[in-house]
Amino acid sequence: MRALRSAWTAVSDVFTAVPAEPPALPAPVEGDGGFGNRLSAHLVRRPGRLVVACLATVLGPAVVTQAGAMTSPPPTPQPAESPETVTTPVPGVRHTWVPLANKAAATCPGLPASVLVAIGHIESSLGLQTWTSSAGAMGPMQFMPATWAHYGVDGDGDGSIDIMNAVDAVHGAARLLCANGGGDPERLASALWNYNRSDDYVRHVIALSRLAPA
Repeated sequence: MRALRSAWTAVSDVFTAVPAEPPALPAPVEGDGGFGNRLSAHLVRRPGRLVVACLATVLGPAVVTQAGAMTSPPPTPQPAESPETVTTPVPGVRHTWVPLANKAAATCPGLPASVLVAIGHIESSLGLQTWTSSAGAMGPMQFMPATWAHYGVDGDGDGSIDIMNAVDAVHGAARLLCANGGGDPERLASALWNYNRSDDYVRHVIALSRLAPA
């Protein structure tokens, strides 16, 4: 407000200083600042334009600043970060299976992600050997079709629960282990035995999971 009052005083002075009848100017001399002389004469003969010029000089910065404050659009909101997604792991490439195992293990608090990676490694060399076993087990986590019918999961959200899909299979393995107590360290061995009823299998999975934690 203080700046606007000062500006208004300056404008009032300009209006007061403009004569009602501007004095006649001598004819401009060619070659002696001709353009400057013509511009000065034009402004003096038209007091309104002289006042506008003075207004622009006095109020220009304040007006521009105020106008900018009123008309500047709000900053464009930044898009929210998309939720973390886990892509299909590369067969046989362990580090591409770890993010998937971590996400699947998170659905069963207490279940080590490294156990899921170890099962995938033992069952199919992490997706390299997904053919049907002699017992009828299928896919990268070697599910029996009847078991898959109860514990299969649409892990990648594509609308299909596919026993051959690595993302679905790892999530299904986490669900099966969790249903058998896999989230409890005291019951993990029992959960693994229910996954594949072999004591050697249980020892192998646990040893491998400790050797290469996810």
